Amino acid sequence: MLLYFIDNSHRIVTRQELSDEVWQQPYVDDNAINRAISELRKALKSDKQRGQTLKTHYRTGYSFVLDVEIIYKGTQPKSNNVEPEQSAPSVVDKPTYNTQPSSSSRTSSIAKYVWGAVGVIACVAAGVMLKAQLPLATEEPELAAPQSSKYKEYITQLDKEILTWSKGSVAFQDMSSDGAFLAYSFLAEGNRTSALYVKDMKSLQNIKLVEKDGANVMPTGWAADGLNLYYQISRIGENKVCELWSATFTPGSTDANHTKVWDCNAERRMSVTSLENTLLYTKYDYRDRPYISAIFSKDLVSGTEFQVTSPNIRFSGDFYVKLSHSKNEILFLRSIKNGTAIFKANADGSDQELLVRLNYRLRSVEWSSDDSKVMWFDDNENKLMTYELASKIVASMYFPLEKEMHGSMVVSPEQLIFSTKLLDGNIYQIDESTSEPSLTPFSVSDATESLVAPFNHAKGGIYLARGARNQSLWKILDGVRTKLLDLPTTEIVDIVLSQDDSQLLVAYQNQLEIIAMDNLSVVKSIAVSDTIADASWGLNDNLVMTLVKDTSDAWSYSLTEQKFVRLTKKGIHSARMIDETYLYYFDKNYKLFKRELETGNEQVLLDLSDTTHLSWSMTDDFVYFSSGNSVSKMDLASLTVTRLLNVERKTDSFFGIFTGAQDGQVYVYAKRLQNNHLLNVSVAK
Repeated sequence: MLLYFIDNSHRIVTRQELSDEVWQQPYVDDNAINRAISELRKALKSDKQRGQTLKTHYRTGYSFVLDVEIIYKGTQPKSNNVEPEQSAPSVVDKPTYNTQPSSSSRTSSIAKYVWGAVGVIACVAAGVMLKAQLPLATEEPELAAPQSSKYKEYITQLDKEILTWSKGSVAFQDMSSDGAFLAYSFLAEGNRTSALYVKDMKSLQNIKLVEKDGANVMPTGWAADGLNLYYQISRIGENKVCELWSATFTPGSTDANHTKVWDCNAERRMSVTSLENTLLYTKYDYRDRPYISAIFSKDLVSGTEFQVTSPNIRFSGDFYVKLSHSKNEILFLRSIKNGTAIFKANADGSDQELLVRLNYRLRSVEWSSDDSKVMWFDDNENKLMTYELASKIVASMYFPLEKEMHGSMVVSPEQLIFSTKLLDGNIYQIDESTSEPSLTPFSVSDATESLVAPFNHAKGGIYLARGARNQSLWKILDGVRTKLLDLPTTEIVDIVLSQDDSQLLVAYQNQLEIIAMDNLSVVKSIAVSDTIADASWGLNDNLVMTLVKDTSDAWSYSLTEQKFVRLTKKGIHSARMIDETYLYYFDKNYKLFKRELETGNEQVLLDLSDTTHLSWSMTDDFVYFSSGNSVSKMDLASLTVTRLLNVERKTDSFFGIFTGAQDGQVYVYAKRLQNNHLLNVSVAK
């Protein structure tokens, strides 16, 4: 609570805000807040500090009345010097250093940050000082590193069995607790929506369980008894649909009775399980944020529900829940900076324990048969990871898989079910030299190419390629392809070249790195306390980015002054700058605004509010944009919109547009849904 008051010392903090942001609960008893305020006032009192530290504002809230100064590690305090923009994200710059283009050296270059950058000391005018370094109020508590792996095994031979043979795309495999059924979602070749299938693991028969015209059907989880399968019917867009259903199977039969549980409010796949009449599920739209979820419990008889977990709202929240075989405990996954945290708790959410923090994304986690271990599969390293709860020892087992997998489900330490690679991402250049624009391949390979930074003074660009266990930067100049750097496997948001092509900006979710193109050294590394949604070079030495905290807004960051300036205060999708006068941005409703920076006057240039997806970029003369199934451009002078391209196949979509300063330097990132299958992989006996 003290951290929150210090971070918001320039304004009044309401009791409801304390409930939402400090306790992170929908309701907190007034007596609890009163006790906490009283204890905080006592803690701040000393012989030298007898005056008021927290001021009560009648029927409004509280304010921290002492002067606050942020002192960065290695600098000297300045008296009463406070930045005018109090809500600017905290930043720490690392000293300039050189790196070699290797994965290990790049990994070590990621800055670790804490609240107020490296170390924060709040110095009050009367001499009150917090002597310890203070972490971000929204960060998870640090976890002592698990003990070294006791077991490191390498499997030399695997038995593999294909479980699905039909042409199409399969995903979201989920096995019942008794191993009798395997549920999965299947999109048949040529169709636009997926159906729900169940495979009888004894007879190996595949049964189409549910198909809904115009909507996708996908499994969300099994009940503890193994006889109830929960599934979600979903359609996004103008005629949005979200329904949660259950299919109750007759023991020893594939026949099922279907019951609608409720209408949900989620554009993403939920995670659901149940114990008798109590349902545990991921609830989206947490605190009115559509893509953030928490774990909730709901009594299916009375309809009452309560919140089980309180996620960090700076990231995606808590998105997966798994009930133990004893039905007394749960595991759940939480999105954290650049990775995933695995938690264990009682089934009612009490006694939550952080088990391990991972620096990669995880989709699911499983209990061992006796609930003594936690298991998951590391897709980056092709390793089955096992965490022993009693000893806190992590064991790893390498699986020699030849191909990249899309998803995995751990059945046992000796058996996993994979879905093979589902999406292929490639980069194309838009050729506008003819009357009918077309796509020409820029980088098309077995790796997944996803981001490109076009050169501003040459033909070609830098692009990001993701493989099964790594990602790297490549350069294509005058048709010649050259590998530049291996990068850590943490998620990269954007890559952009400076106006003179001498430096490359690499934006991670909470980290900015600037790489000199002449020697590939990291010349500046900036850790940002808020989440970076997108980033680009502005003018001169300014970076423009969209940062997400309570809302998403546009900020500029001066590399010279090392200072943030907030450009919007309304919640936006993303922003760009091409001159010193105007900021161009799309708001949350996909309306494009032109904002005069000096006066704040705004003009609506384009309304794409009827679309469900948006990617865009701009040059001095045009705005290029895509809704997923087409690419268009708008002339900034006449505001005339011209459609350039449509997708060629139902399974294609455009997910990124990138532009350089030269004519013809327009690229798109295209995803193609490809046929795949389920693969049963077990250790050879």
